[in-house]
Amino acid sequence: INAEYMGFGKMIKIFYGLLIFFVASTFCGHSKEEWKSRTIYQLLTDRFARSNGDNSPCSDLQHYCGGTYQGIINNLDYIQEMGFDAIWISPVVDNADIPPRHGYHGYWARDWTKLNNHFGSEDDFKKFISECHSRNIWVMVDVVANHVAPVGLDFSTIYPFNRAEHYHDWCDIDDYDFDHNQWKVENCRLAKLPDLKQENGWVTDTLLAWVKNLVHNYDIDGLRVDTVPEVPKWFWYKFTEAAGVYTIGEVFNFRWDYLRGYIGPMNSILNYAIFRELREVFKGGSFNNFANTISAVQNFFGNELNYMGNFVDNHDNPRFLNGFGGWDGLMGALTFSLFFTGIPIVYYGDEQGYGGGDDPNNREELWTHMNRNTAIYQLIKKVNEVRKQYKVWNYPFRDLWHKDHMMAFTKGPVLVVVTTRGQQVEEDVPNVPFPDGTRLCDVFSGYYDCINVNGGRVHLSIPGNKHKVYVRHQLYHLTTNLSLIHISEPTRPERISYAVFCLKKKKN
Repeated sequence: INAEYMGFGKMIKIFYGLLIFFVASTFCGHSKEEWKSRTIYQLLTDRFARSNGDNSPCSDLQHYCGGTYQGIINNLDYIQEMGFDAIWISPVVDNADIPPRHGYHGYWARDWTKLNNHFGSEDDFKKFISECHSRNIWVMVDVVANHVAPVGLDFSTIYPFNRAEHYHDWCDIDDYDFDHNQWKVENCRLAKLPDLKQENGWVTDTLLAWVKNLVHNYDIDGLRVDTVPEVPKWFWYKFTEAAGVYTIGEVFNFRWDYLRGYIGPMNSILNYAIFRELREVFKGGSFNNFANTISAVQNFFGNELNYMGNFVDNHDNPRFLNGFGGWDGLMGALTFSLFFTGIPIVYYGDEQGYGGGDDPNNREELWTHMNRNTAIYQLIKKVNEVRKQYKVWNYPFRDLWHKDHMMAFTKGPVLVVVTTRGQQVEEDVPNVPFPDGTRLCDVFSGYYDCINVNGGRVHLSIPGNKHKVYVRHQLYHLTTNLSLIHISEPTRPERISYAVFCLKKKKN
């Protein structure tokens, strides 16, 4: 009996040893389905906040300005109070400085085994992620697998890709090539950046191991992937699988068929399908044309639209307000983007009305303007509160009615009206999918502006260039001011129920 007991005990030890190994080795990434409930704040790590609170202006936007992970930690309240529950940060690997410009942006990788110490230490990076997760904020890291720093043909300073065989032969991509020569797009240099040769098995294996280790070692929740069309699709299938988390790719192109071709290799893509039209309509264009575009986009991308990233501004384009002084237009574009089908992404500085032009002028330092009382900051805050309260990502976008100067649409129980006319708007909107007698009140007015559904219609009276978000009044318990309510998404139950099985991989 003792022998049998001892044998059984040994088996138990082996079983528990295997279980502990399995648990310690398991990483629970977030799927695209989980990500669709998130709202992302995009920032450049170097431009958001300094560690020591120094708010003096940056003297040269082509150089490092001093933003750090600790700076972000110190100002997480600023982001979270706007209602964001995900942050997209700059690439984290060590970058080269090639005068007159420096790698402050993160896209000039030099040593893939090191972190960029301008942003802080490895412990600072881990602390940043831990602080975010303690607030139920997910972290999305920008990554690059297409190129390295602009070192010409001298690869000796690049690690581990330090040999000529790791790169394609030097040829340059021309603007014409993006729509006419995919071979050059995948095999030549973008902006003279040495182009990694994924056909080299060692290069591919190294990149896959690198992204897997990055995600697992630091508990990354998602990846924004740079320069996707410049790398063959077969590689991206492997890269996405190795990452094991939601990947959203930058496909800087406006052809819908071209864009859709990268959904699959990536979990999803940034929504360049509506980017130009979204900006155009809120700078005074026609909602008739815009509605046609939206309908066509919905039909073309179908369910995949739920996982695409909607944005008004980013670091690759002049800001919406560049050369256009109308905050009302930006507020309308942001309102639409935050409610339209997909995952909203707001670029840092929009909430302060920044209007920088081409790179690097659209990459301003934020610490000189972190006012939480601007009209745009407050609009984003209230829209995000409504998004979470009503879980609008679970409902389809429904265009109820539009004219040249306005559009009314619903996302489930929320009625949104956006306008571009400078004068008062008086309109009867049909097709309202709420029962007669339903009372809807505008969150931006503190619930003083209310309308009633009658015969499937509502009458709207809206000041020029203003926007409305109507919700059913009784669901807010007769509250007269949304700002008095703190609405936050509770800890996601799946993170709790998985806790036993999805422990973080032990850090060395």
